[in-house]
Amino acid sequence: MRSTNNKAALPIGRTARIAYELDALRASCSKAASAALRKSSPDQDELEDCAQLDEAVAEAQRILKAGVRRVMLSRLSRHSRSR
Repeated sequence: MRSTNNKAALPIGRTARIAYELDALRASCSKAASAALRKSSPDQDELEDCAQLDEAVAEAQRILKAGVRRVMLSRLSRHSRSR
């Protein structure tokens, strides 16, 4: 019987890239809020929506960055112990 190595690589790099790409999303929320504030009578609902989206994206970003950090530190720790 032949043994196959079906070990899939973790998408650490892609996950890290997504975490940092969330900065662009947050910038878009900020840009939309700035545009709303430039109006003579800013739409409070639109500003609240911008704030809620920014908070959600910020939370997702924190979670992804923390997860990547934990995995990378764990890998470094395992690697240094095996030497």
